[in-house]
Amino acid sequence: MKNIFKLSFFGVAMTVAFSSCLKDKGFDNGDYGIQVIEKKGVSLPQSIAGSVDYGLLSSDAPQILAAPIVALETIGAQSSDVTVQFALKPELVAADPDLTLLPASAYTTNLTATIKAGKLLDTLDISSPRASDLDPNLTYGLGLELVSASNGFTVASNMKEVLVRITVKNIYDGEYTANGYFYHPTAPRAITNRPKTLATTGPNSVEVELGDLGGSGYFAIFTVDPGTGALTISQAPGSTPINIFTSGLPAQNLDGTATGFTGAWPSADQCNNVYDPATHEFRVRYGYPGGTSGQIFRVTEEIIKLN
Repeated sequence: MKNIFKLSFFGVAMTVAFSSCLKDKGFDNGDYGIQVIEKKGVSLPQSIAGSVDYGLLSSDAPQILAAPIVALETIGAQSSDVTVQFALKPELVAADPDLTLLPASAYTTNLTATIKAGKLLDTLDISSPRASDLDPNLTYGLGLELVSASNGFTVASNMKEVLVRITVKNIYDGEYTANGYFYHPTAPRAITNRPKTLATTGPNSVEVELGDLGGSGYFAIFTVDPGTGALTISQAPGSTPINIFTSGLPAQNLDGTATGFTGAWPSADQCNNVYDPATHEFRVRYGYPGGTSGQIFRVTEEIIKLN
């Protein structure tokens, strides 16, 4: 090992000796070697460069998006502000067939971010004056591109574009936990602490898994009357037809036979198809006819509470 080390050291010493005598263009150009050259750049952080998702509440009140971040790439803090300019790039939206271009009337922004002296980050603020005018069934897009920066900063060519995807959510949208009971002629069962995602489908409606059958493609739409809290429950697109039972469990199936259902859990009498804004709970009783004849009810009673 000692001989090897000495040989290696000798080789390094010879290299240094020859290098000191010859002009090395690669070293002078910064291609290799230890370089202390400040490169002043501005870019979108890697975590959002490309695309980023934001949600708006379907509301008449103005809202501000926690918009794209822009960052300086430099050695040390700057002693003066750096102004960064964006431009709209609708081509980014047009390239995605699942997106609708965000209408100009639906947002305001001056397309300018100012990174204050001593700081390395800032955000581009995008405001929504009235998100309730947007269609909650659509996903909107807004394409942005960094185009310039002040104080000698250069825009990074590979991290300068971002596609902002925007969805509109109503106040019922969110993560919930369901408890209840699924009445079934051959497979009755409790529903215990089942996580459910309620997703916006309209200004006052959400899509929800029916009972515990989401994995089988069974979904319903809850529509809330904001004045009374009363629920209309209907089938989600592509799912099974829905029956609602507000006054109690059905006594008969569609073919006239008795269902045999009786309340099987302590909160059964609360499930009268209402939404309670104080507790953020959906208290529901709904189901569908099944079986070979399509006449025998399967009914679920649930209290679905916002987490």
